[in-house]
Amino acid sequence: MQLYPLVLIGVLLMADGGLGFAAGVVLLDTAYVITAAIGGVLLLAGLAAGGVAWCRHRLDARQQPSAVLAAQRIVHVTRWLLLVHFAVMVLVLGWLDTVRSATGDMVALDEVLAMGPTIAGFAATWWVFYPVERRVREALLMRCLDEGSSFFPLPERGTWVLTQLRTHVFFLLVPILLILVAVEAIEATAGMLADHAWTSPLADLGTMLAAAVIVIAAPLVSRFVLDAEPMPAGPLRDDLLGVCRRHGVRVRELLVWNTHGSMINAAVMGMVGWLRYVLLTDALLEAMTPRQVEAVMAHEIGHIRLSHLPWLLVSLLAAASLVTVPLVGARVLGAGAVSDASVGGASMTVAVMAAAAVVFIIFGWVSRRFERQADVFAVRHLDAHVDRNTTGLISAGAVAVVCDALGRIALLNAVAAGRRSWRHGSIAWRQAYLRSIVGRSAAAMPIDRQVRRIKVAAAVILTLAAIVVILG
Repeated sequence: MQLYPLVLIGVLLMADGGLGFAAGVVLLDTAYVITAAIGGVLLLAGLAAGGVAWCRHRLDARQQPSAVLAAQRIVHVTRWLLLVHFAVMVLVLGWLDTVRSATGDMVALDEVLAMGPTIAGFAATWWVFYPVERRVREALLMRCLDEGSSFFPLPERGTWVLTQLRTHVFFLLVPILLILVAVEAIEATAGMLADHAWTSPLADLGTMLAAAVIVIAAPLVSRFVLDAEPMPAGPLRDDLLGVCRRHGVRVRELLVWNTHGSMINAAVMGMVGWLRYVLLTDALLEAMTPRQVEAVMAHEIGHIRLSHLPWLLVSLLAAASLVTVPLVGARVLGAGAVSDASVGGASMTVAVMAAAAVVFIIFGWVSRRFERQADVFAVRHLDAHVDRNTTGLISAGAVAVVCDALGRIALLNAVAAGRRSWRHGSIAWRQAYLRSIVGRSAAAMPIDRQVRRIKVAAAVILTLAAIVVILG
């Protein structure tokens, strides 16, 4: 889940901004803080290992499939507890300051070292879950053999854990750390030139430009983080590039995402065409029919064609504005209810955490609607460009292909169809919606109207927020 690195970085930024109950001061002995940081991770990892071992015993001795779901919940809850532990260590016990006192606040090194124990804890949760994953894969093997479909053996434990870390942590963490490195380097340079009046505005401009360059160039870094390589020439590659051409979408390359057969997934990276990649995992290309692969490809192209990525950013900023602008406005107007004392220190930390929760809920809700619209885009693509459906109505055949592709993704990833996802929604939820639009006009989809309203609302909120900030 790519939310993990965002939470880690968010906590560090809160600490750098002077937020937290410890107000950036190390309140306890250094040895105690280090022990609490590392010992807490070891304790949580040990509890997860014990819980998963109990689930494995139930699975082996009693053949209870529910034990797999229980093990999944244990490791999922453990990862969130690791994030809570990290937040307490940084914002309450001054863990980041403790690290900096030992490293001398070297560029990015202090942040990496502070996150190290928590990331190691994430790795431990995947390590202890591996035997359960292997049992699930062994059960799937018989089904795949009966169907005559492709099946990848589970890679070695270390390889599988590294793949999970690459996907769920390093994919976003590495580009964000590059931005932090650039920002800290610019701030350090500005500090040495503080005597000049032009230093501050030039530093601000440099920070914005560096962040923009890294965001645009992030796909170049991420493709290596994910161990992706160009898709070999052949009919399938030609068909998938044809999907891009039909919808006027430029991509730099189609990449095969090497997961050693451990993941059925696809993704699109990049804001601009000359640095945009579409990734399809090795297992997806092997386990799905060409028509299902084209449906998945159309879904990813739909995200680009419908401008979901920039509008997700607008929605994120609008959601943040809903909770931050009222506070800023109250302070500007001198409202008695919001004083410097109430918005400082611990109170401000609580306010920021509440704001983050609101943003989390709104952003997830918007993202799930964008996923639904991309699913509909894939159905339309199959109807118009593969099946040559000229009725103007959504056909049952196109819906069946997309639903089957979603179902196969859930099956081969060993994920229950009803399992909820913060950003994507459950597979069952998405399939149910697609089946509900069979026979409806392809040009008048309810999800399109809903997404239009979302975009208008986000644009209006962000515009009003900008006016308040400018006038303030």
